[in-house]
Amino acid sequence: MWFLKMLAIAVVSVPLAIFGTFMLGPLWSRVETVYGIESVGHAMYAGWCYVATYGVVVMAGLLLVFALPKSKSSNSTP
Repeated sequence: MWFLKMLAIAVVSVPLAIFGTFMLGPLWSRVETVYGIESVGHAMYAGWCYVATYGVVVMAGLLLVFALPKSKSSNSTP
């Protein structure tokens, strides 16, 4: 079952990471200006921007699925 959860997180994270990369455009421009790391090309963002955003989205998904405590059913008796 954990494999299916991991696969679902990986698949769902792809469009979220692409969207997130575009939303973080000002951040990538700032990184390029301040640190001199190539992040914004003439057509798109650098590949590492997508990978970094994907990594953060996957980690957030893993945290939500595996690390947060499970909620108890309201029908259970103490």
